[in-house]
Parts: sequence; structure tokens; C-alpha cells
Amino acid sequence: MWPRRILYVDLAPAVGGSIISLYQLVKGLDRERYAPWVILRAGNPYESRFRQLGVPVMTIGGPSEAEGLARAPRVDPPRGERWAGLRHSRLASWLKRASFGERLVHGVGFLLRTWPDLRREAHELYGHIRAIRPDLMHLNDVVCVSRAGIMAARRARVPAICHLRAMAWRTAFDRRISRYLCGYICISQAVDAHQRGLGGRTGPSWIVYNGLDLAEFSTLPSSAEARAAWGLGPQDQVVGCVGRLVAWKGQEVFIRALAMLSADFPRLRGLIVGGPEAGSRGYAQGLQTLAEELGLRERVTFTGFRADVLRLLPAMDVLAHTSTAPEPFGRVLIEGMAAGVAVIGASAGAVPEIIKDGVTGRTVPPGDSRALAEALAYALEHPGERERWCRAAREVVERRFTTDAYVQGVQRVYEELLT
Repeated sequence: MWPRRILYVDLAPAVGGSIISLYQLVKGLDRERYAPWVILRAGNPYESRFRQLGVPVMTIGGPSEAEGLARAPRVDPPRGERWAGLRHSRLASWLKRASFGERLVHGVGFLLRTWPDLRREAHELYGHIRAIRPDLMHLNDVVCVSRAGIMAARRARVPAICHLRAMAWRTAFDRRISRYLCGYICISQAVDAHQRGLGGRTGPSWIVYNGLDLAEFSTLPSSAEARAAWGLGPQDQVVGCVGRLVAWKGQEVFIRALAMLSADFPRLRGLIVGGPEAGSRGYAQGLQTLAEELGLRERVTFTGFRADVLRLLPAMDVLAHTSTAPEPFGRVLIEGMAAGVAVIGASAGAVPEIIKDGVTGRTVPPGDSRALAEALAYALEHPGERERWCRAAREVVERRFTTDAYVQGVQRVYEELLT
């Protein structure tokens, strides 16, 4: 009977938190009880890392196929371009005046733009499922990203769960196919509460927090070493903000808070760690312009994307989380807590599940630069309080947010589903 075969499917086009967390899960899995198989989108750099764990890996949607299509001459415009023209036509505008017509337009758009590729991917996944014969499919993202996996699992009559790692909305199609799932693993109570209002299948669900491998934090550089790499001295008061340079991550709030503190804290320095996404380069440039306009050109360092974020954390006195929209989890917060950095987080989404205000850090209203500035000032002026926060925060991470706790939580879900 043992080990039971678990097929993990992650079709994200690029490396993000979902694939990192999946790698940690597969690495820590009890191999005497569960045999992992992994399907990724072709070109995912984590393919080699999974293979190094001795895990069978398959891929779908090779990049060479996409490149070949791009080079092939076209007489007719692509499906997406054809639909863009139809969607903005007079007929479509007239139909969308009524709710039925709007649903019709969106339905036609789905059939023209999404269905052909979705059907192809589902068929390809179905072939792999028949070869592997898994006991359970673990779809490593939200429903709208896992559509092909849900369809393939349904066709192969294999039970499937979705690991909800974001607060995504569901279309009518998503609500319908969600009924084929056995349930959800949610990375926070906030994600679970969100998905319960979306319609379709909303349960059962299990809350399993992401975790950290604390061994990675035993070899971090000293504060002096981390600061020296960025030209920062021991007398500087360094506050950091880590995350993709996209508007909802709120780096603008962080910069405005620094400007409010600049007169009273002459040694204040800011580190903004992260790079822009393809569609947010204008926002990233606007952040640098804002810093210059507020007189912070010499005080704020934009590091760009860093694969070694953990090694930058010891340079900081305080780590600020500034998302203006509800955060599904907030991995950077537990990283800061594990690294011994005081944390201040925007109190929406899962952040209050991680930070206990005044005990393990501080929480402030999302988007409120003034409140963030006041919390930063308090933390910088009270180093003893910061140290108490850091000690309490580290204890919380060791108790609730380790890789072991994460893996054990997921395996308990498997036990419930497979017995």
C-alpha cells in the first residue's frame, strides 16, 4: 500500500514563492509514505533542483514550440488579436448592456482566447497521469491557474486538491470545475476566508502555513558585513522593504514614510530590495523619481532583484512590509523574524496572523505613510523594545513557521484524504 504516489503540478511560467514552497515540501516529504512526482512548465529552472532530490520530473508546453509559432508567418491575426477587435466592436458593446449579453461576450472570449490552449494542456497532463497512476494530485496554485490540472484529474478519475497561495477570483468556469476538487490547502486563514466567498466548491479546507528551513539562517553574515556590501556604516539606521516592485506592494508608502523621518533621523538609510515585473517597469521608475523629488536620492538604495535576500536582512534594523492590498501570507515577514530583524507590517490579509502587535513587531494600517513613519520612529528610538520583539518573533517562527511544521501539516491532509 505504501508509498502512495502524489503528483505535484505547478505550471507557473516563472519562479516564484509557489515553486519555492513546493520544493521545500517535496524535499521534506516522508518518502516511506509518499512517492512524489512533479510536472512543471518547460524551462522552469527548478526542474534540475527537483531531479537532484531524486524526484521524477516531467514538463509540458516546451518553449521551442512557442518560439516556432512566433517565427511562423501569419496570414490571419492571432486568436487574441482577433478577439480584442471583436470585444471592442459595436455588437459587443451593445450586447454588454444586459447582464446576459455580458456573460455571452465573456463566454465567447473564453472559448476563443483560453479554451484551445487549456484543452491542449489538459490533454497533455492526462497522458502523464495515465502513465504515473497517482493516488492524489496536488495542484500547487489557485483554481484559475490550475484549470488544466483539474480537468485532467477529472478525466482520469484521480482525486485532486488545490494549494491556494493567493487571493484570486473565480470565473463561472472556475466555480464549475472547482466542484471536481476534494478540497483546498490554504496558506493562511485570510486566504481561506477569501475563497469561501467565491462560490463553487469552498470546502473542505485545511490551513497550513508556509515554513522556513532555519538552518539557512545559521550562516548569515554579520550586520557589519551585510552593511559594508552596500556602503552602510554601523551608525546608520537602516530600514528595508523587500518585494516585487509592483504597485500593491506599497513601496511608495515606504518612501513617503522615510521622507517624513529624514529631518529627525540624519543617519536614516533605506534599502528597497526587489525588481519590477514585465508590466511594472513604469512603476519602478516612478519610485526612483519619487525618492529624488523627496530629497532621498542619497538615502535610498534600490538593490534590484536579489536571489540572496536572506543575506541582506542582517543589514537592517527594521524590515517594513507595506502592501496596500491584503497579503495572502507575507513570507518576507517570517524571514525577517527568523533573521533577528524587527518587523512592521501592514495589517491586512494574513499579516495579523504572523505579527502580534507590540509583542513580535508592529502592525499599521495599509497605505498609511504617516502611521508607518511613526512606527519606524518608535522602533528606531527604542532599541531595547526592538530586541524584545525580535526574541519573541524568533520563538514564534520556531514554533509555527518551520519547514517541518509545513510538511507535517500537508501530510496530515494526505492522511485524511487517502484513508
